Amino acid sequence: MIGDAITDPHCLETDGKTIRGLGLLNVTTILAAEKTLTRMTATHLASGLPVRGYEIHHGVSECAETGPLLKKENGEIDGVQSADGRVWGTYLHGIFDADEFRRWFIDRLRTRRGLSPKSEVCATYDLEPALDRLADAVRASLDMKKVYRIIGL
Repeated sequence: MIGDAITDPHCLETDGKTIRGLGLLNVTTILAAEKTLTRMTATHLASGLPVRGYEIHHGVSECAETGPLLKKENGEIDGVQSADGRVWGTYLHGIFDADEFRRWFIDRLRTRRGLSPKSEVCATYDLEPALDRLADAVRASLDMKKVYRIIGL
């Protein structure tokens, strides 16, 4: 959506049309018949920091931009950024879950606004404790023996 156009030759989301995007990046995306869903680890090229998450997309993007964003473990490039670095596009979902990378990104925004960078992680992202609390709440609210019996465990 942030590119110039999206083409849907397999009629996945339209009747086969090419629709205009927002034009923030010089990118055209062609929707593919198969959806890609895979875990990805990469390095953010400008910061040198590792990022991870899920690569989720239903297409292939062709770009004319000059600024690659990420380098995957297998050496492939993912993502693109505008010449001024202010607009990014990537298939990686969860890029901001990496604490050090998120700090680097926020510090760049702070510097752009004339504020000094914090230079240290101020808040950590850890989904596991939240999932543990949810699991505890579910267990406390349900007859787990009955649930296990119903699902054959």
